Amino acid sequence: MKTYLDLVGEYARAHKKKNRITILCIAIAVCLVTAIFGMADMEVRTRTISAIKDYGKYHVLFKDIDNETADLIGSRADTAVSGWVHHIGYGKLNGKQLEVLCSEEAISREMGLAVINGRYPEKPDEALLDRQAVEQFGISLCDRITVTLPGGMEGKYTIVGVYGDFASLKVQDAHGMILPSEGLKAVTATADVSRYYVQFKNGVNMRQAIDEIKANYNLSDQQVHENTVLLALVGQSRDSYMMKLYMTAAVLFLLVLAAGALMIASSFNMSVLERVQFFGLLRCLGASKAQVGKYVMLEGIQFSLKGIPIGLVMGIIIVWVSTAFLKYVNPAFFRDMPLLGISWPSLLAGIAVGFFTVVLASLSPCRKAAKVSPLSAVTGNVDQNSMTQYKAAARTKHIRVDTAMGIQHAFASKKNILLMMGSFAISIVLFLSFSVMINFMHQAVKPLRPYVPDISIVSGDNSCSLDPKLPEQIKNNHDVKRVYGRMFAHDIPAASSGGEGKLNLISYEQNQFNWAGEELTRGSIDKVIKGKGDVLLVYAEDSPWQIGDSITLKLPSGDKTVKIAGMLATSPFDSAPGTQTVICSENLFRDLTGARGYTVIDIQLAEGAGDDTVDRMRSLATSQMRFSDRRQSNDEARTAFYSFAIFVYGFLFIIASITVFNIINSINMSVTGRMNQYGVMRAVGMAGKQLHRMVIAEAAAYSICGCIAGCVLGLPLHRVIFQGMITSRWGLPWEVPYAALAAIAAITVLTALLSVIGPVKKINKIDIVNVVNSL
Repeated sequence: MKTYLDLVGEYARAHKKKNRITILCIAIAVCLVTAIFGMADMEVRTRTISAIKDYGKYHVLFKDIDNETADLIGSRADTAVSGWVHHIGYGKLNGKQLEVLCSEEAISREMGLAVINGRYPEKPDEALLDRQAVEQFGISLCDRITVTLPGGMEGKYTIVGVYGDFASLKVQDAHGMILPSEGLKAVTATADVSRYYVQFKNGVNMRQAIDEIKANYNLSDQQVHENTVLLALVGQSRDSYMMKLYMTAAVLFLLVLAAGALMIASSFNMSVLERVQFFGLLRCLGASKAQVGKYVMLEGIQFSLKGIPIGLVMGIIIVWVSTAFLKYVNPAFFRDMPLLGISWPSLLAGIAVGFFTVVLASLSPCRKAAKVSPLSAVTGNVDQNSMTQYKAAARTKHIRVDTAMGIQHAFASKKNILLMMGSFAISIVLFLSFSVMINFMHQAVKPLRPYVPDISIVSGDNSCSLDPKLPEQIKNNHDVKRVYGRMFAHDIPAASSGGEGKLNLISYEQNQFNWAGEELTRGSIDKVIKGKGDVLLVYAEDSPWQIGDSITLKLPSGDKTVKIAGMLATSPFDSAPGTQTVICSENLFRDLTGARGYTVIDIQLAEGAGDDTVDRMRSLATSQMRFSDRRQSNDEARTAFYSFAIFVYGFLFIIASITVFNIINSINMSVTGRMNQYGVMRAVGMAGKQLHRMVIAEAAAYSICGCIAGCVLGLPLHRVIFQGMITSRWGLPWEVPYAALAAIAAITVLTALLSVIGPVKKINKIDIVNVVNSL
């Protein structure tokens, strides 16, 4: 050895087993941070791909601007891609609705339009057609087709390319035709809605860029529309709800860092305290306090250099396994999910947590090791001054002596009980905080609700014109699982003592009422089902009405009054601002409006039903009806749900695993710190079973106090996060998460009780004299 610091490496080689627990603890803490942040990064990438498919890869669009302004915006240094998309309107192709667009190729590609066969049109009489139309009408490339353009004029176009299906077109039972920008001149007589789409470069402050464009060209808020979802995924949305989600993510981020840091600090502190006598012997050999401190610091750095790479590899593997599971178990849903992707932010976070936490955790042990007296080290009485002085004997009136002593040990040192409670509590707080994301997942992904149909037959003019006998006719198909209809009455003026407004009145039958029961936040559904004048109100922030209010509906047949009997958190229906959604029974709807037919008939298909079944359902729809195929949009929704589910439950599994390891490590640290006291007790006659009960009592005290502390700290935080993410969006009131509490409490208590087995066996196997002299 050239210097005393070389002793760090020599000691590590001689005591490999002792150092493994510290290195493993650092690795697991780094793995926790890397895996969680990596999975979050993969989820954001997947959601970004999904958002681009649904909304297009643009950040902002401008409407009602001239070409000169558009050219100036497109020439900005922070603009990556820009271009016009002209919505000509809806025409007809072979009797089917046809959406006609004119667009530039570059921006079309960014909007998610993929040419799967042929090429993009270049001449005014060339066009792209969607794949479904090509297959349905038997059209081939280079065929000349005649379409009825918006406004009634006819146009002839050569089909030079085919693009992939859009779920929105299938839902509307419509087709789409894309013309090049030059094709706009041929249809100038029709209504033309033009929008200029802009995609910014990576790293640009997009909110600032949008504000600059609005100020420079005097654009109003009505002329500027942001792609809220895509901006949110890159962290640049200014939407108030997204700001709440950003704040929630920051809180969870800090909790993850705190859990990792506490785990590393506890383990490293235990490693140093176990070898205080060794550091005292170094002092005997002439080492100064500063040299001992440098020794401990260098040892911590070497631990981190070994543990961090292991943790990073473990975290990456967890992320890869999760993404591979999604991609290959269900490739139809997750074909676009990144495979074997590297998340650099997660790696940097893992390295930062592992390295800086070890350095910070080294400071306190450095001071303790440097203060060791050489005389104490030589005599073997290093821990005499630190042994707890008990002011009173253990209370044994109602419990066993060994159990009472274990409880007394737990509460003897305020600092020790606080550290142990904190170690247990941080895991519980982390688990409770992340469990809110389960509620968020189930509320945010509407299409996976049980009422979502595969096929819908809709009245062409949104009136109650569908034959009420049609559902019975559809039920006769063995590939149909369930059929249910609804009647709609839109924009009904209404008033009550709470204020005036408009409402959309919608009828439910028994299946839909059963599903609505899961969304009921207050009130009762039973009265509404009876159809005697009671209705349900769907929660909305701008609603002037509450449960118990009587509402007067101003209908063509005269004023009629209904009473709000219950409140739903959400419904499958959207409404304009200021218009409320009200649900009633079919009988009450007919009594109020006089209508007899349905507006919408929804169909859920049995498993294994294919396109043949859909074609038979399509044949039932007349030209006065719209046939809506929702299967593709439902599949895309399942993609979002399953990927988010893996993301959320993966988080909770990792947190639960880390909780188990953290508890085991904490209990082991506590037992090791009292090894000499247990040796003394064995020397005076304590049996192995008594020692076991004493340690179990101590561990139980830690776990119970930790659970209480975790609940006291975690439940208010859970409530704040729940109200910010769920209540403010869907109106669901916060409730105590009994299931999450029971799960994490059971894990904590059971792990604490099982974690004492190893340390107690170790004590029983060691010679009494060695135990007394051990640290």
